[in-house]
Amino acid sequence: MTATRATLAGLAGLAALVALALSVGAQGFGWGDGGAWALLRAPRVLAALAAGLALGVGGAAQQGVFRNPLADPGLTGVFGGALFGIALLLGVAPEAAWQRAWCLPAAAFAGALGTSALLVFCGRGGSSARLLLTGLGLNALTAAGTLVIASRSGESRELLTNGAYGDWLGMATFELTWLPILLCLAATLLLLPSARALDLLAFGEDAARGFGIDVSGARRDAVLLTALAAAAATCLVGQVAFIGLLAPHLARRIVGPRHAWALPGSAFLGAALLLGADTLGRGLWPQAPLSAAAVTAVLGAPLFIWIARGRHE
Repeated sequence: MTATRATLAGLAGLAALVALALSVGAQGFGWGDGGAWALLRAPRVLAALAAGLALGVGGAAQQGVFRNPLADPGLTGVFGGALFGIALLLGVAPEAAWQRAWCLPAAAFAGALGTSALLVFCGRGGSSARLLLTGLGLNALTAAGTLVIASRSGESRELLTNGAYGDWLGMATFELTWLPILLCLAATLLLLPSARALDLLAFGEDAARGFGIDVSGARRDAVLLTALAAAAATCLVGQVAFIGLLAPHLARRIVGPRHAWALPGSAFLGAALLLGADTLGRGLWPQAPLSAAAVTAVLGAPLFIWIARGRHE
């Protein structure tokens, strides 16, 4: 199948998935009355698509920067940092969080960027195992901080708990999601031009410098944009692991390892995976839907174990 045909087939499949997602409601399948699909379901579908785009391309970029196929914003602590930033804002200035549209994304970005900086600093020069252990430690640290803040703030406890379980899509509205959606799209588009630098980084820093790549600048830009992608996605869905791991691996199997194809392929597959997981969780149990995070964990955990075993062997 040519690239053009594969692209057209993928777009057709995604369009069908969007139509299916719009038809799933609390009472099962149907379009609802009075345009309910437009008012209630469309913001959720758009939020899932945008968050999936950002997570897919962010995971691919992070794997390229760290030269580690197990890297994923959910596993390396970047998601946890974004949620911790939101928790700090809700704990210190809850009024500002809802009065200004930019406050929640800014807090999430600050938390994600801080965690990314710690990940780079603590994991530099080490093995893949050291990087992942550092990420797990940061995840535990930020989760503990979020839990402490939630326990001290009764008003935000349920919100932060739902965010930790990746269950924020259910409260998506156009008013709440328009800015994070735009940030997800911006992060995705800004990461695509880094394809050449990521390709050359795969051969090592010395080789990349030999081809004229500013290694420090390329790594800095990728880390910043990955943090932005993770922060914007967190504002939409909460913490969802494995999308940034699954999408790049599937994309590389379909289009090959070149980042010029793998980055947009990862973004596309990330959107499809997250929307599919949310639709599956709602469609199977309409009255008590599963969060997208729960569905992706069921799918992603076995793949993570398989990849980890393959690298170990």
